[in-house]
Amino acid sequence: MTVTKSNLVNRMAEETGWTKVDCEILLNGFLANIIESLQSGNRVELRGFGSFYVKERQPRLVKNPKTKKVLSVDHRFVPIFKPAKNFKQTVNRNLLKKSGLWKNES
Repeated sequence: MTVTKSNLVNRMAEETGWTKVDCEILLNGFLANIIESLQSGNRVELRGFGSFYVKERQPRLVKNPKTKKVLSVDHRFVPIFKPAKNFKQTVNRNLLKKSGLWKNES
């Protein structure tokens, strides 16, 4: 299942008692601030969740495996998200438990 922005707004409204309009404004503002910070070259760090930063990619030549044609990829900057260690561990543990593959390491 994919969780959409609309789903997040609905869940925020249910959990906070705020209106959906207020939650959408808050979520849009939050995301806009992250985007603006990255566009300015700043790193965004949310303790316990992860970090957003921009990584520079050098120009390079790549080969299309289907057509075998060599193409040039331009110099660019790409946004990257790196989850916090505890966040990664929690997601992994919960999905392993859900799938029945969890081995309790006591």
